[in-house]
Amino acid sequence: MPILTALFTLLVALAAALPAHAATAELALPGYQRADGAITTYFGGDSIDPYFAAKALLAAQDAGMATATTAGNWIAWQLPRQHSDGHFDRYCLKGQRFAACQQADADDALMAAWMELLVRTAPARGMPPAWQASFDKASRYLDTLRDRRTGVYQISSTLPVALLMDNVEVSSAFKAVSRYRRRLGDSSGATAWARQAEQLDQAILRVFWRNGGFLVSTQPRERSEFYPDAVAQIFPILADIQAPGRPHAIAYQSWMTANRMAWLQMSEVDFPWGLVALVADKMGDGDAITCWRMRSNQFRHGRHWNVLEEALLLAFQARLSPAQALAPPPAGLRCR
Repeated sequence: MPILTALFTLLVALAAALPAHAATAELALPGYQRADGAITTYFGGDSIDPYFAAKALLAAQDAGMATATTAGNWIAWQLPRQHSDGHFDRYCLKGQRFAACQQADADDALMAAWMELLVRTAPARGMPPAWQASFDKASRYLDTLRDRRTGVYQISSTLPVALLMDNVEVSSAFKAVSRYRRRLGDSSGATAWARQAEQLDQAILRVFWRNGGFLVSTQPRERSEFYPDAVAQIFPILADIQAPGRPHAIAYQSWMTANRMAWLQMSEVDFPWGLVALVADKMGDGDAITCWRMRSNQFRHGRHWNVLEEALLLAFQARLSPAQALAPPPAGLRCR
């Protein structure tokens, strides 16, 4: 009996020593998510961009965090604010309440992010009726933005320009819906959504892949900048869109060779671009994530920080023990 007791004690001690990611951590966004479920774009902010809220939740999920509670509260806040045609507004704080104050920045990306968030947050039995109705409205609205000639989606009805990164997000949403339908046992629905995603992926490559690189827009650009031009080159990896003869591993390594230092310094002048760290995570590049986390943490909650960066930092930190989170970078790791 003493041997069993000692063995049990040892197992308890080993379990306590396991890193935080051994059990899936639940995302919380203090300073960003209010008591009513609203998620501000900036820390303690007075504005809400629904795209950034949805994207932050999806990115945290991709990085391994559970988001059911946080996402459920956000969805509950957002549902009654959806217009009858499916679109959403951006919101500003007026007094103690948030009110619509601007149109959404990119309807296609927002509809896609909202649809994906709904299906990925849905309980095992499927979306509640109110969620399904909201999904259907968003899906119909997104369909109006499809350019029948090219097969890609345009920003909005008033801005008929197609963006690579928006279309990658639409593809990601279609694939998520296909997985959702398959989870519910609807094989024909799953196949239909997968076919839509495949057709879009082919259209994306036809429209945006040129001379060994991705165009970022169907509208000519006068100069190249880190965002969107550099970021866009590896963004398709997140939706498993592969250019001809360009395996993800080669595309990623080539990008990191050319842009790693610029990316790690972005937080000083722009945003940290945690989405690049999410690509690094997908490619198994733990060193890049460590460098991003250590370089970016000093800018947390400042003017170069938003809820998307916060969600990804929390997700990556959740994998670490407190000692690991505070430890200096490993010897030989270059983060500058």
